[in-house]
Amino acid sequence: MRFDLHIHSNFSDGHADVRTILKMASKKGLNGLSITDHDTMRGLEPARRINKDLDLGLILIPGVETTTLEGHLIILGVVEAPTRKMTIEETIEVARDLGGIVVVPHPYHPFRNAIGRIPDCDAVEVFNSKHIFGIANARAKLVARRRGLPMVAGSDSHYAQTIGLGVTLIEAEDVDSAIQAIHNGQTRIDGHRTPPKLFVGNVFKHIYGRARKKAILGRRR
Repeated sequence: MRFDLHIHSNFSDGHADVRTILKMASKKGLNGLSITDHDTMRGLEPARRINKDLDLGLILIPGVETTTLEGHLIILGVVEAPTRKMTIEETIEVARDLGGIVVVPHPYHPFRNAIGRIPDCDAVEVFNSKHIFGIANARAKLVARRRGLPMVAGSDSHYAQTIGLGVTLIEAEDVDSAIQAIHNGQTRIDGHRTPPKLFVGNVFKHIYGRARKKAILGRRR
């Protein structure tokens, strides 16, 4: 089954709403996904409701991308987000106490709040579709393989059109079996880098959106 384990919605810094994300995931042939917004899980319940209402049949793995003192960690399988701005080790301990598994996303990318190392985790994101040069992905894969750590992929999508560019192949029937398969390293990677034209376009959209928001706030003052 095909899972995208790293997607952002407009509940954090993504640009697509949950309904759009789920419909696009289904359209692209995904069987499951995780919405991993930054330090919030507000998208989970709407996603579950929409998945049921539209009869999409997607396996929705609860997830969150938590901000630690060093950078970001993805926590899968929890029902609440760990407190932000703890140390990496504290965050991992809390995540496991909550029944989740810890994935290190984009560990070596210089511009994405990467932690720059791979701690005692449950899996490593060795393919992030936004790494258009592939160097950070290759390094993550090399270290994960050397240490015998499970490997996953994710699109790190902030726009609907990039959903499904980073896919983790998992044999699973539900959320619990998907998480267990990841923990056991029973995964395969199927990834495509974000096309440079689309990547650059999305960057400009993001910059324009932030500038416009600041201008609106400035006028209100």
